[in-house]
Amino acid sequence: MKFSITKWASIFVLILTVIVTLFPVVWMALSSVKSKEEIFSIPPTWIPKTFTLRHYEDLFTRFNFGRLTINSTIIAVGVTVISVVIGSMAAYGFSRYSFRGSGMLLAFILIARMITPAALVIPLFTMMRAFGLLDTIVSIMIGITIINLPFVIWIMKTFFDGLPKEVEEAAEVDGMSPIRTFWKIVVPTAMPAIATVVLFSFVTAWVDFLFGISFSTTAASMPLTVGISNMQTGYEIYWGPMMAAGVYLTLPTLILAFLLQKYFIKGLTMGY
Repeated sequence: MKFSITKWASIFVLILTVIVTLFPVVWMALSSVKSKEEIFSIPPTWIPKTFTLRHYEDLFTRFNFGRLTINSTIIAVGVTVISVVIGSMAAYGFSRYSFRGSGMLLAFILIARMITPAALVIPLFTMMRAFGLLDTIVSIMIGITIINLPFVIWIMKTFFDGLPKEVEEAAEVDGMSPIRTFWKIVVPTAMPAIATVVLFSFVTAWVDFLFGISFSTTAASMPLTVGISNMQTGYEIYWGPMMAAGVYLTLPTLILAFLLQKYFIKGLTMGY
């Protein structure tokens, strides 16, 4: 009887957690297809009485989301590729090649991850202005990558530490160079960890607001998150388009998580 009570209590807590977590998302999605009048109706309506896609149309006709989507995609993909490639190679070096001061250097990398991004905005802004990179996509990518790399290095190093070295040693005996061994043998084996850092890196860059608002002033380099913030003016808050923008911003991360889920499952079965 005690076990039954505990089990049902756990199920209740789990269901309550799911409801609390998903309620804002569901409400945002439903509000994005309501008319402006229905969004402000009292009492509020749960299911839209009038279904409309006008707010999604406004994203591209009034708020230039076509250009902003291109900017955010370039930033997110660029940060992900750079972080995963450089971070994986650095992590493999720390895992397989011990050198004097490697432990201290690894500790400094972890400390760098603990620094709040806001503390880096002013020095990075000064550097970007000196190199003429302000109001460019490159400046935003650099800022996000600096924050993202320490996490990638630590996650990948932990995974590489758990991989057996015998396979790599056998490949080197067969004449494979260390670089080729890394790309042909180590990387395919590390796909569960790579999937994790790919998702984390993409989401971090896709939803970044701090570096976007600090380094961009025009639509030429402005990401989606900054575009959403412009929907709140001193005269009006465009709630309908803002709800639609929230749904629009969420979809790519959900799609990417769905595409990478098989690697997450594989990592769980491997004990990662």
